[in-house]
Amino acid sequence: MAPHPDSSPPDLPARLAALEARVAALESADTTADSTEQHPESGHYTPSSPPRPGAAASAAATAPEQSSAEPVEDPFWALTSLKEHCPAPGAVVFAGAVDVGAGHLEYQWGRPTEHLLATDWAEHAETVAALGHPLRLAMLRRLLDGEHTVAQLVDELELASTGVAYHHLSALQGGGWVTTPRRGSWALATPRVVPLLAIITALEKG
Repeated sequence: MAPHPDSSPPDLPARLAALEARVAALESADTTADSTEQHPESGHYTPSSPPRPGAAASAAATAPEQSSAEPVEDPFWALTSLKEHCPAPGAVVFAGAVDVGAGHLEYQWGRPTEHLLATDWAEHAETVAALGHPLRLAMLRRLLDGEHTVAQLVDELELASTGVAYHHLSALQGGGWVTTPRRGSWALATPRVVPLLAIITALEKG
């Protein structure tokens, strides 16, 4: 007998049940994938989710800032510069930019090593000897602050007489350390200010 047109094959219910199970499984997988995707502001996404507009900016904003490395200051910057400008056998240079009683002064002086070794050092004896007395150094320190009269030096340094002051001032003048810009007034020679300070610096026990 031929089957009725409305009748279903014997295995159709089982096939429909299997199909429904597969659809349900697919729907469940899509729901799980959607739940694992994070907020775009976090900057992280699931592999199946492409980055959204503005995500890079959001990620950069939330990332900790990395401080750029600060340059290390060279403690021997003057020596480093000297070696760059004066190759071996080198040179000796001193310089200063100071504010003293005479105002703002800038000075630089240098000589190649060969020149220094070939010079007759005895020629500088008078200049060096002029500094070889405590009272003269005390006078130079006062004159560094500005012009002084002999009377002022006698008073500030508590000298016995003006004759004592003139004696030491004469020695300093012979060494080129002081001048008389006007009658009765004494001053530290401007070109000698930085050299004097360089000598005092060099005499420090480091």
